[in-house]
Amino acid sequence: MARTEVLRAGDMLRGYRLLGDFRVVGAGLSEWTFAERGGRIYFVKRFLSPTYPDDAAPGSPRTKARKRERCAAFEAHHRGIQVAMAPLTTYGGNLIATLDFFREGAKYYKVTEKVDLAGLAPGDVARLNFPTQLVLLKTVAHSLKILHDLNIVHSDLKPSNVLIKRTELGYTTKLIDFDSSYIVGTPPPPEDIVGTMTHYSPELVRYIQGAAHPAELTQASDIFALGLIYTEYLTGSLPPFDPSHPQAALAVLHGEHLRVATDRGPEEVRTLVERMMLLDSAARPTVAEVHATLMGIRTTRSTPGRFPAPPRPPIPERPSATPATAPPPVVPPEGSKLRGKGVGIAGNKAATSVAATTDAPTDVPAPAPVAAGRGRGSGLLGRLVSRIDERRSR
Repeated sequence: MARTEVLRAGDMLRGYRLLGDFRVVGAGLSEWTFAERGGRIYFVKRFLSPTYPDDAAPGSPRTKARKRERCAAFEAHHRGIQVAMAPLTTYGGNLIATLDFFREGAKYYKVTEKVDLAGLAPGDVARLNFPTQLVLLKTVAHSLKILHDLNIVHSDLKPSNVLIKRTELGYTTKLIDFDSSYIVGTPPPPEDIVGTMTHYSPELVRYIQGAAHPAELTQASDIFALGLIYTEYLTGSLPPFDPSHPQAALAVLHGEHLRVATDRGPEEVRTLVERMMLLDSAARPTVAEVHATLMGIRTTRSTPGRFPAPPRPPIPERPSATPATAPPPVVPPEGSKLRGKGVGIAGNKAATSVAATTDAPTDVPAPAPVAAGRGRGSGLLGRLVSRIDERRSR
């Protein structure tokens, strides 16, 4: 049988001394703990899937060969992202990238920097003054720009993957969890997509449904998700839309225009965020434009939170190849094990929040195993979930 390590607090793992037992997080696809090495504290994630079968593992040679092939793709994906990001990431930077990735026995492990959190959820951010909010918007855009300049799509942007840390001067943000990331135009097959549905982009929904080509999944998909996060920071919730649609992306695909329902901050910021949430991905600003616009706004700590709002200009909307028939809701079948990822969220309630204690994991989302190649398939979410359940049972 494939060897499974039973690791406890105090045990050594590839030079890391574990500070606690591993604990299950998220949808139950990974475990985490903290570890110490060289006087520094690290966050350690253990993936529960895939598991590597050794020669003594049960199953036929064909079954084990198939599992090893999946493990090879999983390793290639994680090492590829790690190598691509390594030149621009350092300990203490704003991109909390993988510092170490390895297999021990049957399990895979990922090591990142530990971040002490300020304990601010989007609702808390919405109650800060605008100059403080602006700093958070700028730092998130700057981090994402580093990623996009490498032609990497984060693919799972959501509030819990943007850690807020207190500094001597206020707050800053740290961008985490690149398990679902991919090079522009080469996403995993539709049936392997996992993430937080409340922050899906319209093109990602269409890709899962089999109605969009992989080349359509560019950095603009992240921009849509970032627009949703910005709206949560400014208002405390996702933008309002018809509650009959379970996700914002579906509301947009059905013809709705998402708005930032607040009069706080300059009109320029609200218009920018609304452009980020347009249906037409080509009409959304790039992250460089987002960052430049935010950097051009000058405020002071004494700047009032409210600004006079000039008449709102219409949002430029380019013609888009929207399907003639509105897409069906992207919701998992009843009884699905996919949980903690925005499943079953109706209306405009936020699905996730930033961890509230310094003992919380800094990288808790479930991993998204990425197979080599582009794959084909029906793209229906029911098939996606059944694939996940099948893999978890292996």
